[in-house]
Amino acid sequence: MAALTYPLVRGFRHGFSSIYLTFNLDDGAQVPMFISSINYGRKRTRTLVRGNHSDPIAKVRGENEYRASVEMPLAEYRLLTQTMGPGYGDKIFTVWVQYGENAFDTVTDEIIGCTIDDDDASNSKGPDPLMRKLDLTPLKILMSGIDDLEIPLY
Repeated sequence: MAALTYPLVRGFRHGFSSIYLTFNLDDGAQVPMFISSINYGRKRTRTLVRGNHSDPIAKVRGENEYRASVEMPLAEYRLLTQTMGPGYGDKIFTVWVQYGENAFDTVTDEIIGCTIDDDDASNSKGPDPLMRKLDLTPLKILMSGIDDLEIPLY
């Protein structure tokens, strides 16, 4: 059974500044990124099996859908797309999201089989830096390296 280790009083918990994010390209290049947000998750859609009773009798395993988006400053976006080169929207890559803080193990989530399917440039007057928001379409997400399926595809 897993146990949670508590740091000393006034210790630090994981916060946004605890994140270290790396784009791992298929050609072996690794591009560390400074970001302003990273959001990702998994949703399993299941159907209940019903019979001639008010309660369901079972459910199917269902289908997973994965989503991910990241927002970064313009300079980091340009570095990423220039490193990926022409056809960057067709390149498949993995994103590592590592969370590290003293007194805790470093945790790595893997967002696998990503492509950049939407890059949004919303620029407006004001003191904020220019940002780019990317929607990624992953094929799989491993939270803390753990597959949600009992029998994985690979």
